[in-house]
Amino acid sequence: MISTKRSSTPFATAPELRIDFGSSYIPKRNSFGPLGEDAHFISHSRNIFGVADGVGAWAEEGIDAGEYSRALMANCAAVAAEETDPRRILTEGYLKTKYIIGSSTACVIALRNNTLHAANIGDSGFMIFREKKLVFVSATQQHRFNCPYQLTGGFSLSLPVQPWECRVEVYAGDIIVAGTDGLLDNVFACEIEKILKEEEPVDSGKLAWRLGELALSNSLDKRRTTPFSVGAREAGFLCDGGKIDDITVIVGEVQEAKAKYS
Repeated sequence: MISTKRSSTPFATAPELRIDFGSSYIPKRNSFGPLGEDAHFISHSRNIFGVADGVGAWAEEGIDAGEYSRALMANCAAVAAEETDPRRILTEGYLKTKYIIGSSTACVIALRNNTLHAANIGDSGFMIFREKKLVFVSATQQHRFNCPYQLTGGFSLSLPVQPWECRVEVYAGDIIVAGTDGLLDNVFACEIEKILKEEEPVDSGKLAWRLGELALSNSLDKRRTTPFSVGAREAGFLCDGGKIDDITVIVGEVQEAKAKYS
């Protein structure tokens, strides 16, 4: 793993940073819940964003898990208007969603003082690329293969599980790629590195759609080696190809913030 820190002179002052965002969402074909089960939010002005993946097993009970994930992200977005700590955003967003039946993974990320702060529950997550090379990958939380930790609607007064948290220093030019498992189960980091080498200059919106379309293509390829098939084999299952799922991608290019007044 490449170091996430750069050397600097003792008197160097780091410039204030912002994130230029782009996103894409490709729901899987699902007549029960045509909007899919993923959700996300982006606060452009506050450099805060999040993704969530509703647990599809609720469909067996006649419940659209997408309603829960969408409400969770909407509530997190509302909290993010006043709060910048990802754990608090996730906690308060969860408590505001507790009366809706369903469950979801969730990852909330915020840029504060040139450091990326994140809180993650389950198998959504993010990667950071610097100079087109992977430098950081968020951790996942799973009970076992393909069984992630999740938030479930109910009457709890706190998060039902403790989120994985991190702080990572970032620099202008870094590329953040966040997504649900529809992306992360179907696209290797090396595939993203290859695409980044072809994208100059970076267009966050275009890149998000390109990664989403790659994830979709890989998910439908029954012979392709994917992160999902590798994980399945390591867990003792016979598996080839990708995993058909809703695909959410958020791309953020870290940039120097422009002065409010010229």
